[in-house]
Amino acid sequence: MSTTLKKYEKKQKRIRINGVFYAVISSASFGFSPLFSLCLIAAGLTNFDVLSYRWATAAIVLMVYAACKKKTLRLTSFDEVWKVVLLSALRSITAITLLIGYENIASGIASTINFMYPVVVALSMMIFFGEHKSPADIISILVSIFGVYLLASGDGISVEGGNTTLGLICSIISALSFAAYYIVMKRTKADKIEVVKFTTWIMILSALYFIVCGLIFDGRLTIVTDGRQWFYIAGLGLWSTMVSNFTGVKAVRRIGPTFTSILGALQPLTAVVLGAIFLDEHFGIKTIIGIVLIMVTVMFTVAHKHTAKNH
Repeated sequence: MSTTLKKYEKKQKRIRINGVFYAVISSASFGFSPLFSLCLIAAGLTNFDVLSYRWATAAIVLMVYAACKKKTLRLTSFDEVWKVVLLSALRSITAITLLIGYENIASGIASTINFMYPVVVALSMMIFFGEHKSPADIISILVSIFGVYLLASGDGISVEGGNTTLGLICSIISALSFAAYYIVMKRTKADKIEVVKFTTWIMILSALYFIVCGLIFDGRLTIVTDGRQWFYIAGLGLWSTMVSNFTGVKAVRRIGPTFTSILGALQPLTAVVLGAIFLDEHFGIKTIIGIVLIMVTVMFTVAHKHTAKNH
């Protein structure tokens, strides 16, 4: 084997290892979002407060980053404008419904249901866009539905003062809206918009939506002065949002979207572990089986789609 080939293979291996590292950081950091969110709610912030600070913090840091890198954030056409407006609305629906899910059922379960979005994408593509219905896809959908049934009927789903039905419905809506976000992004080719500009506008508009909703429905936006609360906001806005998004992009570029999505299983797993340690969430056997079924089904669906696409 030539020296040049050895160097090339060594470089490719290093890129793959870096990609795996970034994917792990991306999914695990996002798994911290229920913990930080619930800590802020426990401190007296409303849902709209939490999401306003989350997206505004991330947006400000991204704008600073864009300025330092001399990247333009100007939307150059009406085509770009309507795409980011629509996608930011879908992303905001995902965020608010998932947060309501965290409040009303165990956060690990809400995160696991939200993680089902690739299965929802597969089902939607079959129903609405005439995509080929393979037996593997149908089995995956049925198994994931059974997994949700186990979660809903298992012990450990309830939280003190929570409405289990509302939590389940909102968690399912979050998965549906997140799936819609990815479908619309692909169908409209919004993913072709420069990544920093696109991500920044999604965060800016999401922050604006929640600030307006807070002023309308809560009559105010809470001004945070407590240091511990700012720690939680930084954790939510920077660690669980900024770092998660950036490392996710880096992972996709190094190991591709399929492997990155499979490693995304660490997101609900992280939420489950943190919920058990810090939020006193404990799960019975039915709930654990449901979580495992959904995670395995999602990873299989992503891998199957990748295999089918390449054949």
